Amino acid sequence: MNKVLLATLLSCTIGNVYSACNYDLEGFINDPNNPTAQKFPTVIGQKVAYKITNSPKDITYSANHSAYNNNNGTLTGLLPTSNNGIVGFELRVDTISEELRETNTDVKTFNIVGLGANNDPIGITAIFANNSDIQNYKKPLLIWVIQKNSSTNENEITYSYLQPYDSTPTQNIGIYLNQNTNQLGLIVNKKNLGYVTSLKSKLKSITFQPQAFIKGFEANSQYLNKTMSMELVTDKSKFTNAFPTGTTDICGN
Repeated sequence: MNKVLLATLLSCTIGNVYSACNYDLEGFINDPNNPTAQKFPTVIGQKVAYKITNSPKDITYSANHSAYNNNNGTLTGLLPTSNNGIVGFELRVDTISEELRETNTDVKTFNIVGLGANNDPIGITAIFANNSDIQNYKKPLLIWVIQKNSSTNENEITYSYLQPYDSTPTQNIGIYLNQNTNQLGLIVNKKNLGYVTSLKSKLKSITFQPQAFIKGFEANSQYLNKTMSMELVTDKSKFTNAFPTGTTDICGN
């Protein structure tokens, strides 16, 4: 589901960008690949939240920027990216500390798409899954970087991170982009992994789309009504990670 959504975004041209550094997540667009998806019940600025329920149906929540739109393959409502130096942002994701059992499932995803040179999109996706069967990990953190292959003109995964995540209730990912050397670096729960992959070009603009998927929670589940949130942090004054020296926020502040 998440890979299909990201592939759809990557197939689009991106136009008209925003100059404001704050990037709200208060919009919602129907996804033809998942027509039952709905807007997060709670959205405040760059933070979305929901409560775990025992709905008989699978639930998918999604969010976009309030001005984001996909008009005939052209994406609008993106955040311009400073084109020099190192720029960073953070993702904060509430998770259930224990491994879920039976049919209980909780998956949270951040889909990130940036516009590079020649209008070539570059995708980043981060997935926290609980009760997964990905390579026998029950609680995996999966991070992909997806770029277009210039020979085949097809999108392909150029970097993949897969590790179980710990019991920390709020997981934290820092992502930084060196716009001078076209490299991408990762910080996972305060551990700086350094530069992990090269990008084909610097990014000119970027958009963020959080999603959550839940199913199978019983009426007597201990997790029922538990509030779960996902937050995008683009303001440097709110960063909690130790980014490389000289890192600015996306707008160059």
